[in-house]
Amino acid sequence: MDEPVPPHAGIELDAICLPALGRESDDGDRLATEADASDHSLFVNSIFKKMMAQDSFLSFSRQVSDVNKILTMKYSSANDIADVILKDMALTSKVLKLVNSSFYRHFSTKGISTISEAMIILGTDEIRLAAASLKIYEMMSGLANADILRDKALKGLQRSIMARQIALGGGYKDADSLQISAMIYDLGEYLVALFAPDKYIQIEVIMDEGQASLQVASKSVLGLSYSDLGRLVALKLHLPENVINTMRPVTNFAVKGEEIGQANLHRYACSFTREMCDISMDMGRDHELEQTRSIAVKYKPILDIDMPMALELVKISREKMAKHSALMNIDQARGGQGKKSSGVKNIANLNAGLKLLKENLDSQLSIHEIFTNIVDIIFKSFYFSQVCISIKKKETQTMDARFAKGEMSQEFLQSFVFKLENSRDLFNSAVLKKNDSIIRSIPGEKNKRKIPQWYMDRFGKEEELSSFAVFPVFVDKKIISMIYVGWDSKAHSMNQKTIDYLRVFRELVVKTFTLHARKPVN
Repeated sequence: MDEPVPPHAGIELDAICLPALGRESDDGDRLATEADASDHSLFVNSIFKKMMAQDSFLSFSRQVSDVNKILTMKYSSANDIADVILKDMALTSKVLKLVNSSFYRHFSTKGISTISEAMIILGTDEIRLAAASLKIYEMMSGLANADILRDKALKGLQRSIMARQIALGGGYKDADSLQISAMIYDLGEYLVALFAPDKYIQIEVIMDEGQASLQVASKSVLGLSYSDLGRLVALKLHLPENVINTMRPVTNFAVKGEEIGQANLHRYACSFTREMCDISMDMGRDHELEQTRSIAVKYKPILDIDMPMALELVKISREKMAKHSALMNIDQARGGQGKKSSGVKNIANLNAGLKLLKENLDSQLSIHEIFTNIVDIIFKSFYFSQVCISIKKKETQTMDARFAKGEMSQEFLQSFVFKLENSRDLFNSAVLKKNDSIIRSIPGEKNKRKIPQWYMDRFGKEEELSSFAVFPVFVDKKIISMIYVGWDSKAHSMNQKTIDYLRVFRELVVKTFTLHARKPVN
């Protein structure tokens, strides 16, 4: 039976026995690794270093203390709780908008104008938890600089709503800790996607090939599981101990609800919400129902949630998110209507191509051969109309197209060239700021000011290139190359998984330059 871990509040990171955290991994999985603790520590420390180097995450760390104050004031007076919320004017405004939304309006026809009034009408616990949930969602979505991170923040919010309903329906103790635990249940995965996208992609590839579960695949790549990492960070941020323990995944389903304690019941509830919110809605209603039925059967002996109740939980969570969408700036569509994602077109070709490229880096292949293979693999594996690798020309200080694949390859090889200079145009800005740039629609007013005239004259009128992205390549902090991809915005949309894959290809370009530094480009 899954048992709670011993108390560990206040223990510093360097005192934690990292190998002991991986107890939830399936022993029989062939990908489970026995990497030593120093490997784990190196990765964890690199994540913390990146967290502390990012202003938005420093803000996250500071604001977590405010969330903790809200969460731990369960038995404080309404005035004390109101004082904490009122210190954050933006949060106060959002809480009041929330309680005056259509979801709560039946409590007061006149509207609620103060936090104290909201507590009187709805109860201190409801407002305290609403404030904490809003704060965490705001922080997570604020850090989300890409679609996959926004999607994870959105799923976290949905899980929290679902967990709250489970707690209320089942009469659980500490329903607030369950809701917060459900919201940050995939914190470790979120951090890897944010700070180590190449590792995130490696884990996704392992799972796509059906070789391992999420936790074991992450452990095989990182040296510790997503769950381990998430709990370490939650511990470092001084989140409540019961929240941290509830984030532990479960593996034993041969138990019944009455046989386990409340803490373990919370863990199974969080796991249930994770599985429910991860059901793909892109494969049709029949697939969604089949997956819901399978999850309900799995958790029924433990949580006493059957198929109708599971469907009702999904319905309530989606309705509540829809009602709060304007307030929380939520885009529930998550992707263009009627568009294919620019995700992987051929996963087998992609995985085989990546494997071959990595094997060939140390071989006798020239840069020309490797880069030709890279553009070919990208073009065949994704829904792009054009792929191009440009290389900096020292003599002219220009970025010149050298390798291209697509319908306009000849035009790119002849005309895709621009001067590297201190300019605000999209291409030079990407180089100066060392940022990837993604233009999802050229006709957009904001984009027209970013895109240089030379590009508009040569390629901007081509419908199949109405969207494009550039990924600058740096070696020893010096710009040396650039990856370009273009696609038809009416037919496809860029997703984060594709962006992360392209960053993996960029790392291969960097390694190629590094290994072949003394060889001329053919």
